[in-house]
Amino acid sequence: MTARGQQEPIQYGLGGPHHAPKWGAGYKQALREQANRKMIISNFVTQLPLETNRVDLDPDLKDAWGLPAMRITMTGHPDDLKCMEFFKQKSVEILQAAGATTVWAEPVSEARGGAHSRGTCRMGNDPKTSVVDKYHRAHEVPNLFIVDGSSFVTGGRNHPTMTIQALAFRAADHLIKQAKSGRV
Repeated sequence: MTARGQQEPIQYGLGGPHHAPKWGAGYKQALREQANRKMIISNFVTQLPLETNRVDLDPDLKDAWGLPAMRITMTGHPDDLKCMEFFKQKSVEILQAAGATTVWAEPVSEARGGAHSRGTCRMGNDPKTSVVDKYHRAHEVPNLFIVDGSSFVTGGRNHPTMTIQALAFRAADHLIKQAKSGRV
């Protein structure tokens, strides 16, 4: 859970309070009145892996070069949706306990990936159920290393950068050792 009070004017215009003007004199007045009196609580929940979730090529849709376009097929696990609802309610309670005069929360809906998608090249020991090993080396393609968030089997928080960096350092150390021994 994270609480944020500051927003740039364009963010406020795009995601300000319900029924607030998004442009013109009313927008400027709302900025003056609410800019230092607003808080957003965001919650980050895990996304449990489902075998049906995947990234593949669309059989019909083509990109600008006539190649198959990327397609993301994703459904939230029922526990993910329950967790989102729980944290939404807790966030409302926190804001009300803090004395907020206006509180609103959007309905819980399916998450569609976002900026921190994970899990498309799952890490594991078994090539039948995973794409890369613990050092990010692909099981089926010799000398291919995939070092990013796609190896995560689940995502516990929304900003995985530090974990990705730690795994990249581990993969690099392993790659160096393998190269020195002639196995890469």
